[in-house]
Amino acid sequence: MKKFLITLTGVLTIGATLPAIAGPDWQLIEAARKAKAAATDTPKKLVLPLDHGPRAQTTPWSNQQRRLRAEQEARAKAEAKGTSMPASVK
Repeated sequence: MKKFLITLTGVLTIGATLPAIAGPDWQLIEAARKAKAAATDTPKKLVLPLDHGPRAQTTPWSNQQRRLRAEQEARAKAEAKGTSMPASVK
């Protein structure tokens, strides 16, 4: 009887600890992150390199081109979604 109680106690202890050891469901977490990212869909902020000073990394002209390209991409993305801006705003 003593061995049975020890065995039963051990099995119950292991059975109780298995859910704690199992860990999170990573597939479910990643799916939720992707769904949240798709729902928010916030535009990325444009970060331009330094264009003045003795150690400038770029020129004002190239930064202007980057700004224009980013605006065109944002406009194309909005049109692809079907949420284009009204003609009066453009």
